Amino acid sequence: MLYRLRQGDRNAFAELYKKYWRRLFDSAYKRLLLREECEEIIQEIFIDIWEKRETLIITVSMEAYLFGALRYRIYNLIRSRKIRSAYLDHLTNTQEIEKNYIEDSLYYDELAGALARSIENLPEKIKKVYQLSRRENLSYKEISLQLNIPVDTVEKQMGKAIKIIRASLKDFILILILLAESGFE
Repeated sequence: MLYRLRQGDRNAFAELYKKYWRRLFDSAYKRLLLREECEEIIQEIFIDIWEKRETLIITVSMEAYLFGALRYRIYNLIRSRKIRSAYLDHLTNTQEIEKNYIEDSLYYDELAGALARSIENLPEKIKKVYQLSRRENLSYKEISLQLNIPVDTVEKQMGKAIKIIRASLKDFILILILLAESGFE
């Protein structure tokens, strides 16, 4: 299968995805308990495999490689959560946080506006897939059928959309922290 992947065989990639996606998801869900995080991690693993397929060196079974990649990404996510939590605890313990709902609302509006601009600036096909997934809550298969494109194309476009949106919102991390510490809803 690795040989076929290196040759750019999309069917081999689809077989790999179908064979391992559910098992990877179940394993991730036991640890994270958040569906979107699990789906995102698994999607990133498969995107990395596809993007690095020509230079990918796997010295263990494909299953061992995938579950190892999953463990690594879960570990990094949990570590990131702990760091964020420790930072927020530090802020609340070292200074009294005054709740300023008007300021929080402004932060939220600024972040929401940046997100909307980021989505609006996505390439048209990627934007359509993203909106069908996130706004209309369609599954990848439903999007595939509606747009008449392969499921793996939907997956790749969602992966690209998420990467683009994350990159465009990286400057808003402080706003996210401020909103989180204030408990803005």
